[in-house]
Amino acid sequence: MACNLDEKAIKEVLKKIIENNNNIPYKAKEEMKAIIELEHNPEKLLQECLLYMLSYKG
Repeated sequence: MACNLDEKAIKEVLKKIIENNNNIPYKAKEEMKAIIELEHNPEKLLQECLLYMLSYKG
């Protein structure tokens, strides 16, 4: 149960950060939201988001 709450909290924070940042292009926002929805392990989710940001070419 605690892991599920951690997962939900992390997902909500990431979504708010992405949505409220005007420096992130629309395409990147949509792709990161998809990553957020597909991944369920909070540690892996953060890792995937960081890897995506490092590899994003626009």
